[in-house]
Amino acid sequence: MRFILVLRSTFLFLSELFKVEYWKRLNIINISLFFFFSVKQRKNKDIGAEQSRVEKIYHLFHRLHLEDRRHNKLRPADVLQIFAHSLQSHESCAEEELIQTFLQKLLMMNYRARYIKTKEKNKEDHTQQRNNHSSEDESDIFHEMSLSSDGTSHSERIHPMDVQMAVFHCADGFLKQLMVTKLSQCQYALPLLVPDPDTHQIEFPLWTFRQINKSWKMRNTNNETIIQIQPICTAKTPMVSFFRFGSVSSSKSQLMNSLINEKHNTFFHRNCPGSSRTRVLMDGVVEIAWFCPSGSYDDKFTDCVAFCNLHGDAGDHEKQLQILTEMASVNVVLLSQLDMNDKSAAIIQNMYRNSKPLICLFTENESAVTEVKKRKYKIGLRDRNHSVVPEELRRTINVCLSESSSTFRLEDLSKHSDIRVDEEDDEDCRRGREAAQQMMSLLEKKDLTEIKEEFIKIFIKEMNSHAANNMYFLKWLRIFLDEYISADLSDLHHKYDEMWSTVLKLKENFDKSEQLKAEQAELERISEELQAAAFGVEHIMREIGQIYESCSSVKKNKKDLQFDFSSLPSLAAEMMISGFPLELMDGDAAHVPVVWISAVLDKLIQKLGDQRVFVLSVLGVQSSGKSAMLNAMFGLQFAVSAGRLTRGAFMQLVKVSDEMKTQMNFDYILVVDTEGLRPLELAARSTKDHDIELATFVVGLANLTLINIFGENPSEMQDILQIVVQAFLRMKKVKLNPSCVFVHQNISDVTAKEKNMEGRRRLQEKLDEMTKLAANEEVYDAEYFSDVIRFDVQNDVKYFAQLWEGNPPMAPPNPKYCENIQELKKTIMSHASKSHGMMLIDLKDRIKDLCEALLKERFIFRKLETEYSKWSWSLRSAMMETENKLHNKSKELALQLKDKANNEETLNKEFELFWEQSVNRIVSDTPPIKDTDIMRDVREILKNIYRSALVYHCSESCDIFTVSTFSQYVIFRKSTKTVKETCGFVQTLSPEDESEIRSLVTDVAQQTDSMIQSFNISKMGYNISCIQQLIDYIKKRVAEHQEGSVNYVLKIEFFMDLVLSICKRANKIITEQHRLFKEANDHVLYLERKREEYYSIFQKYCHGATSAAIFGEIICQKLKEPIEQSVYKKTAKVLTDEIMKNCLSLNGNRSDLEKHILKTLAEEEDFNKYMNYIHNTIDHFKSFIRDEVSRYITDKFSVSVLPKMKENIKLLQQKIRKAAHESTEHVQVNRGDVGLWLKSFTQQLSDELIFSEKDLSGVKYDDVDDFNLLKDVIREELPPIMSYMSSRFNTKTFPANLDYKFRPDKLLIDHFCQCCWVQCPIRKDVCTNTIENHHGDHSVALHRERGINERHFPQAQYLCAVVCTKLVTSDQDFNAPGGKFPCREYRRAGGVYEDLSITPDLSELPYWKWFVCRFQKDLEKHYSKTSEGSFKISDEWRKYSKQNAIECLGQCI
Repeated sequence: MRFILVLRSTFLFLSELFKVEYWKRLNIINISLFFFFSVKQRKNKDIGAEQSRVEKIYHLFHRLHLEDRRHNKLRPADVLQIFAHSLQSHESCAEEELIQTFLQKLLMMNYRARYIKTKEKNKEDHTQQRNNHSSEDESDIFHEMSLSSDGTSHSERIHPMDVQMAVFHCADGFLKQLMVTKLSQCQYALPLLVPDPDTHQIEFPLWTFRQINKSWKMRNTNNETIIQIQPICTAKTPMVSFFRFGSVSSSKSQLMNSLINEKHNTFFHRNCPGSSRTRVLMDGVVEIAWFCPSGSYDDKFTDCVAFCNLHGDAGDHEKQLQILTEMASVNVVLLSQLDMNDKSAAIIQNMYRNSKPLICLFTENESAVTEVKKRKYKIGLRDRNHSVVPEELRRTINVCLSESSSTFRLEDLSKHSDIRVDEEDDEDCRRGREAAQQMMSLLEKKDLTEIKEEFIKIFIKEMNSHAANNMYFLKWLRIFLDEYISADLSDLHHKYDEMWSTVLKLKENFDKSEQLKAEQAELERISEELQAAAFGVEHIMREIGQIYESCSSVKKNKKDLQFDFSSLPSLAAEMMISGFPLELMDGDAAHVPVVWISAVLDKLIQKLGDQRVFVLSVLGVQSSGKSAMLNAMFGLQFAVSAGRLTRGAFMQLVKVSDEMKTQMNFDYILVVDTEGLRPLELAARSTKDHDIELATFVVGLANLTLINIFGENPSEMQDILQIVVQAFLRMKKVKLNPSCVFVHQNISDVTAKEKNMEGRRRLQEKLDEMTKLAANEEVYDAEYFSDVIRFDVQNDVKYFAQLWEGNPPMAPPNPKYCENIQELKKTIMSHASKSHGMMLIDLKDRIKDLCEALLKERFIFRKLETEYSKWSWSLRSAMMETENKLHNKSKELALQLKDKANNEETLNKEFELFWEQSVNRIVSDTPPIKDTDIMRDVREILKNIYRSALVYHCSESCDIFTVSTFSQYVIFRKSTKTVKETCGFVQTLSPEDESEIRSLVTDVAQQTDSMIQSFNISKMGYNISCIQQLIDYIKKRVAEHQEGSVNYVLKIEFFMDLVLSICKRANKIITEQHRLFKEANDHVLYLERKREEYYSIFQKYCHGATSAAIFGEIICQKLKEPIEQSVYKKTAKVLTDEIMKNCLSLNGNRSDLEKHILKTLAEEEDFNKYMNYIHNTIDHFKSFIRDEVSRYITDKFSVSVLPKMKENIKLLQQKIRKAAHESTEHVQVNRGDVGLWLKSFTQQLSDELIFSEKDLSGVKYDDVDDFNLLKDVIREELPPIMSYMSSRFNTKTFPANLDYKFRPDKLLIDHFCQCCWVQCPIRKDVCTNTIENHHGDHSVALHRERGINERHFPQAQYLCAVVCTKLVTSDQDFNAPGGKFPCREYRRAGGVYEDLSITPDLSELPYWKWFVCRFQKDLEKHYSKTSEGSFKISDEWRKYSKQNAIECLGQCI
């Protein structure tokens, strides 16, 4: 009261001062007091409203159990776990489970996440009753129905959008981004401007949009379809804003849905299932959605259009209103009617006066669309047809958009003041962006190949320096890299689509012309460009893995490497823990970097402990939805777009919640996503072998494999089933027992039980059929799929609905598909609960073992690689003569028909008749290529060698590879003391001798396999001389074996059984290769392939082409094969030099190579490999060289081999053009004829190509006199031919097309292996002299321990552990063919002992000591002996580690 009196006095004083009349003074005072109390009352009212709002928000978060998460934010790791709750399908749940259920459904892309019902705690509350005991006669409906229900009403249901926004407010940046990405995939509107519940500050969550790409199709003015794939943050599109003023009867959001997708609730509205009267968190929120056209004629809008929806009364949210009206292309307002006294009247007036199009929708007006003035429209909604209004509104918006050029870009919103942008507000996010931008700035100035090392250095430095914002840095880098390559990818995709359409049309027309081949080659080239253009974080990590493996092999950092290479696996492990997939198999080289992966898993074990994992893998054809299925099941983010196909294999960890660990018996699921089998873009390069290797690897790695089949195409199903069955069969053979579940995706009717039963029956039959085929190929006894793997066709086959509910790009995911995912997830967990999984340390070993098995082909699986070489001259000249005769006859016929050149039908008819007659004549004159009978030839040769024995022996069907003992094949020498006697009569071989003979058999089989490949039967044809060479080689090896220090003689039957067994095994390969030769060289088939070429020349003659033009074309065609031969030969030679220079293991001498082999053996610790090296040293060397060369070619093909081939072909093209030019000048200067021109031309090319005048013998070219034209034709015709050849160069064709004698591995084997291979008979050490048949003694640098070879000591039951250099100083004896001799006097044994130089040496040589200790048990088992008593291994030896052993190699060799 006192304050009021003071105020009154103040106003009186002021009015007196300004001479205001008294009555006026009273009015001023009264007005002032009224103003004061009004403000105070309004403030009290606002404070009350705010207090009520805060209470409602607190109550909401309390009901949702999110109070603690307002500041302690939810992270992706909190929700991307396997919970018990996530294994159930929930259509309704308790209120406290709403958040968990909502997130579970959202992460599975189930748009019903917004329609979850809550269970009532007390069902009696649901129906309210009153105590009204009046009789039925006295009851009054008007009175009783109007009674208030206050005090008994149950609590209001939580609004679904409050659930969504509550989670949004309680999530960290990464979970928000994941949520918004999944909302976008569900085709839901996304939060664009979000008021903070506490401060009212408006936030623009730009970061949450960064992972979203939108794709759409448009038609240009030429009616061509244009495909657009753009990050939504940077896409420029028109934008239409919708506002509501006041209270209206119609739903704005529902109206917007009818514009975008009338079948889907993009914007949640009041009539949606689960909606409630009150919502707490949505007022003032702006949501955005995009309409993306499909390129069809019934699209609602022809371009991508953004739609923004301001929730609540727009008049109460001036900032959001201002931003949207400024940025919109069209503004749409919804109100009941215009009222000048309305609080929002001024706002609406301003919008009307603005130049932007405005559409007013009146809920209380019945008028149709009316243009009030230019770009200003009104539409009435009252009592109007619900389908008419949306159509009117759509047409009006389209008119407005056509007259407006303004566009909206999401990123531009961040320029507005007074709003908070999450990317700028979050320091970690900002730092991560700046670091990624620094890396990208390098790419602005130079090509990646130039700055690769610097790029990698910055990446690693950033990953090491700011661990807190690593995730932001990685995500930003991925975003920027995608943006960097998007333009190139978009252009290439457009080219690919066009070329693919062309190829399809040609195929549909059964076109087999050169054009189809050229188009297919171009399609392949574009495909390669697409793969080369892809560049992401996975490629950087691949490079880091290669750096690590390189440094690890030499145990030191590379020059200029500014970080310790040993820190690299830790980075990758952190990325895996953070949820990033890690590349398990290099998708471009089909290579598993075992050293790198092992190191990463070691670091993972350090950080997490040796956790138990359940490995889940997936196999299926390309684009069959494998990645999408895994993403939906576990909330992952494997690449799923058609432009980013999975290549190779990636693995990602999914955590099992603590509550589930006790049930599941493991801590993580390791999900392995793989590239598609038979991928379309690799059609020309991919082979069944690659697919089988991939399938074998992932099936062998996994505890459970999902076999994903798209649709019910029988042929596609058969292809994948054969691959899968063969992979499982291999696992059975090596005692691994994985499980599988088949998933049929995109099935139209998944509910039809009868149809599904029929489908299961057909699948079972197909699996059994494929099992028989695979069993034959794998040499395994299995008739049914159940013989290979435990498989329940009722429970382990799942049928999936179509992924999309409608047609993309506006279709949301099908809820039925999500239900199928849920069922599959339960099935997987059921399998998992019965499995013990494997420890991470065991996983590491499993990966290593699988890779080694595939490399060494332990699954009885051989790649039949054919090698090109030129045909024999007789065959080649006969073919050329035939071709040239046909050419001359066709030319004569063309000259006769020259006057009918315009009648294509006549020409074709005449040529067909000529062709048929000519081919029939050739066939009758040419003997056909005969079929083969390999075993008949084998018996014929053996008969000539051993006539008497063959009578009874050849009828036997013995397989020497499967016999349990070789005792039946030997005659023991009288002096032997190493054999055992059974019952005093039967003598048997010692285990040592058995092992020696088996090694001989195995090695001879391997060498004959190599010989068969070198015969090149598919190109040269089969001849009995091939079998003669094999038998001669086998005979030589058997004789050499018997000349050694063995105590038995091998019977004739051994030799014959060995020959027959090897030839039986080779029969199939030789027969198949001869069949290929016959198909390629049969005159009829050959001429049929040439028909189009001859008809083309025939047509040109008919149409008046000159002889010079035709001759030039013929020369170019004849040059194809010589050019190809030259390119491969030159490249192979240069490549061999490069390998010797760059490949660490091959850039020294034989001793250096041996050091690398021994180092590799120590690192791999494979006993069987050691035994192969010890007993078959030269073959082990050769195998090692082949593996090194193959790995180098595969790894370096795109960066080294292919550029060399293209450079060689370019140089040849220049050489040929130059030869044509200079030959033309030579003829013109010397006034010569075409004969002189051809002689000059071929002579100039003689140094480069196997091409001479003989190649054109028989071709009539006497009338060629226009040499300038001839030169021009060659210049024009040559590039397409060269381009076609270049397009065929790849990692598969390179080794196949190399002449055997020019292969880099053969050249390197000749270089390294043409030396002395004499072995020390005591220890099997190999002489290190690099000269074959050298003078002087044989010497060894690194002596092995005696127990390694086991052969030469009297105490046959014990293994001896002594080094040769120490034995020669001892008093021990050793056995030799001439008897027992003291070790000190070893030269007395004669033979090879005479030339041995074993220098007494008491120094320590750790390598073989470590070997004996490491493999003691294996040696004892292998030789069936023990190390006991005086032969016990010294404790001193056990101090040597593997590292000591490896380090000593550098000192000894």
